[in-house]
Amino acid sequence: PSAPLNFDVVLTAPNQVKLTWDRPLHVNGHSNFGGYYVYVEKLLNGEPVNRRRSKYDVINDLSKRYWEIDKLEPNTEYAFRMNAFNRNGDGEYTETKRIVTGGIPPRQPEILSVVLLGDEAPLRARVEWKRPQLAPLESPIDRYNVWYKAEGATDPMKKTVNGTANSVELTGLLMGRVYEILLGAENVEGLSTNATEQLVTPVGNPDGEPLNVQYEIVNGKMRISWEPPAEDRRNGNITAYKAILTPMDSDGERIEKEVKDGSSSATFAVDVRKAYTFKVAAATMKGSGPFSPVLTINPDPAVTHKHRLREEESKTMRLNCTIA
Repeated sequence: PSAPLNFDVVLTAPNQVKLTWDRPLHVNGHSNFGGYYVYVEKLLNGEPVNRRRSKYDVINDLSKRYWEIDKLEPNTEYAFRMNAFNRNGDGEYTETKRIVTGGIPPRQPEILSVVLLGDEAPLRARVEWKRPQLAPLESPIDRYNVWYKAEGATDPMKKTVNGTANSVELTGLLMGRVYEILLGAENVEGLSTNATEQLVTPVGNPDGEPLNVQYEIVNGKMRISWEPPAEDRRNGNITAYKAILTPMDSDGERIEKEVKDGSSSATFAVDVRKAYTFKVAAATMKGSGPFSPVLTINPDPAVTHKHRLREEESKTMRLNCTIA
């Protein structure tokens, strides 16, 4: 066959090309038998690196009009040509087309280990990785980026180290959390895909007390409710609360209740004409945290009261009363 017509090569990605051509003017054989040979040569200083490995693909379809080649080396010059063949033999070559591939982002690094550096607050962890292998002429890695975020959090934290590092220390970790860790490499061409790993931090005692303690007296019973400690002070899942109601006179005995099953309230069948103090503490599987500030309850039995204890910015405590 004569040479394929209008042969051209274009980059479709930094390391991928597309070859296009038209059918040879003279097939000189049965039109349904034959195909094309594609030749690819890597060049160094304009000369082939290895001529013996120039034949790249065989296309057993004379009607084909394009061919794609990927996984070429970055920042490298290549020469492309092709010819047709039939039952009579190989045909004439096209002219040679040369093209230089672009740079590519790094390959994905491999996380080797994620290790806690102690089990007491403030928690720290070390992430170590294997640096990705660079292809010849691939741009060097400029930096590694590590993002880490606890389940339920919206904004990840980020650490960045230089391209020669193979580890980083994570700080600001909370206890009793599951963290997702993402590691990526970066060069002038862009970012690699991210390697992922998880870290489970140990559970600790809560650092914070229950918030917004309030009570109401309805139908002769006292119901006291509260909210969990601030999320960053729970140090794990809250599994129970210890609630203590103490009469202010000397006749009665204090009442302690352990509140479980995810509830955040307790009901007491007491003499609502008397005055009481109340406090509550949250607990994880590790142990209990601090009690809430003492709430003084001095109800008027003629009406239904609802009290809320709030901590003001000045850290003084005020009791707000709404009479229904």
